[in-house]
Amino acid sequence: MAKIKTVRIVKTCYETYALHYINPDGRRRRLSVGSDYQLAQRQAVRFSDWLIEGKDPEQELEKANQVEKVKNISVREFYPIFMERHGSLQSKNMQESYFYSFKNICRCPDIANSSINLISKRMVLDYMQLRMKQDGVTAATVNREAVFVKGMLSHAVELDILEHNPLSGLKLFREAEKREVHLTTEQAGTLINKLQEPISSIVELAIYTGFRKENILDLRIESIRIHDLTPTGEVELIVKGGKQEVFPLSPAAVEVIKRNIGDRKEGHLFINPKTGKKFYSIHKGFNKAVRELGLTVNGTKFRFHDLRHVFATWLHQAGVSLDIVRPLLGHRDRKTTDRYTTYDRLSSRKVLEFIPIIRRKNEHEKMAKIV
Repeated sequence: MAKIKTVRIVKTCYETYALHYINPDGRRRRLSVGSDYQLAQRQAVRFSDWLIEGKDPEQELEKANQVEKVKNISVREFYPIFMERHGSLQSKNMQESYFYSFKNICRCPDIANSSINLISKRMVLDYMQLRMKQDGVTAATVNREAVFVKGMLSHAVELDILEHNPLSGLKLFREAEKREVHLTTEQAGTLINKLQEPISSIVELAIYTGFRKENILDLRIESIRIHDLTPTGEVELIVKGGKQEVFPLSPAAVEVIKRNIGDRKEGHLFINPKTGKKFYSIHKGFNKAVRELGLTVNGTKFRFHDLRHVFATWLHQAGVSLDIVRPLLGHRDRKTTDRYTTYDRLSSRKVLEFIPIIRRKNEHEKMAKIV
């Protein structure tokens, strides 16, 4: 390795300054740094530090220029980078959430076209207030979009594009009270019986497991293991964050799974009879049944995601601790699980009788069709 010599500042005939030094490869280099002598002195100190560390000043300058260039990238331009590095590792449902949040953010040029290093809390709060006023959306919706922008900037910090997240400490708007999901066993049975197979089985499995819709639609036979000695089982799912976790299956869930697997050994558990492939959406049939039955939650329509609330509520009302329900829902925070439970007049005994009630109703309906 060449001996490190002091970086010299030399004035050129053009009244500018150049730095003379020997790079780590032992080659003599001369680099122009402009006509400002103080700037030349500062650059000489930086070059000396890099040489002591065994780094090539020219390469380090190029890296610094690239970082500075990336810092000026807009939110709109950074989105593809964020999705490639981070979004692609998330669940399909989360990716869709990112897409719609970004789509709405792009309606605000002040944020979408601003450099990520210029985004401020005031800009985001103004956007949140304006969106609620103009579009009539809830605080939960604008909070989700604000968290999306904050998450993008956090990822920029991880990539060393930003030194810190300017939205760190952003206070979100107070959201409405949790969804009070009151679904009786009779209503659940009626909903399942009103749906066509295999959508009725999809809804039934959602109630028995609390799994998210995308997890159920993506469920493959190869990821399911049914126990030999007990009428239970387990399944591997990709949860939020792209992590793979194992979840237990109750006897009722196993019955639904066996009914839909048949003699198959592989492939998706639920197959769309019209396409012969997996389901990509069941909203049309599900929403129609919900509408005809008049099922609502807090004055809004009953959603498929509310079946997770039903699963959590009935378990808790049957005497199961929230600390046990929490991992079954894939939650990290117990407070999140608490938002999924609703206290009503449904008795524990009725909860425990729920499974055979629905199964008998389904079987009676199928037998009636056969006869």
